[in-house]
Amino acid sequence: MSGKLTKSEALELLTPVVDNEVNAEERDAFLAYIAHDEELKQEYDSMKRIKALMGNRCPCAKAPDSLKDFLSAYCSSETSASDGPIYEIPNKKSVSQQNQPDISDPSEQHSKWWYYAAAAVVVFTVSLWGFLNYGNLVGENPTYNIEKHAYQHFMKHDGKLVPPTISTASLGSAEIELAQNYDMAMTIPELGKAEFKGVVYQEFVPDFKAPMLEYHMPAEDQYIYIFAFQIDRMEQFGQLVRDQDAVKACTKSRDFHIRNVNGKHVVSWKWNNIWYSAISNHDGNTLASLVKPLEYESLDD
Repeated sequence: MSGKLTKSEALELLTPVVDNEVNAEERDAFLAYIAHDEELKQEYDSMKRIKALMGNRCPCAKAPDSLKDFLSAYCSSETSASDGPIYEIPNKKSVSQQNQPDISDPSEQHSKWWYYAAAAVVVFTVSLWGFLNYGNLVGENPTYNIEKHAYQHFMKHDGKLVPPTISTASLGSAEIELAQNYDMAMTIPELGKAEFKGVVYQEFVPDFKAPMLEYHMPAEDQYIYIFAFQIDRMEQFGQLVRDQDAVKACTKSRDFHIRNVNGKHVVSWKWNNIWYSAISNHDGNTLASLVKPLEYESLDD
């Protein structure tokens, strides 16, 4: 396989790649393609999670000796039957259809009937199990949208101060503590007209924790929340998704994206390996202008 894959070629390789039925060249070409196709990458990750879950739920078990003996004996009997003498089959002219004798062995018919019946039961059981458990398999790995959950946290606390896990007014001290105690090396942004109140390290979504930076604007008595995520850790978790327009828009350090979630504006940007999502009661452009490193000037200022 040479050159870049098309969308249709990548879709054809999706299942074989998940099942490890491709060569190294095909796998590399597929992975190179989904690096630029977020939708297909999410589908690939989802299929891998479901396959892993199926492997955990339905592990391969060693067949009992009794089953091995039965299959061995059955195969031997079939082989013996096939090794018998081959007789010339009379043509239709020599023996009429009505006079042909019934040469089928009742025991052989019974054995084959039992084999087909057992196979049907197995297929039916597996199909029924898959039907009853499909919803659970998919439901156990839901995806969470960052912007929507930032909004939910803001509304849950009514946009007020949450008792900080790291209580400090120093950006540098908070950065050191996050790096040393939470393995979260990051830049805490300075905000104009706002005082830093500390960091709340909490569960952002089930089984995934993230720091929430808190700021207070005394002149307006308003609070600003900024959630921060390590991108590689987020992708390894596999269940946090970002707004795709935001991902496309935020490529440089001064880029940002505004998304309206139920009337609240969530401002997102990316610095190195950290994804930031800020929310407050402000208009998105005003909120972005408060983040000094973004160097954005709102027309409302």
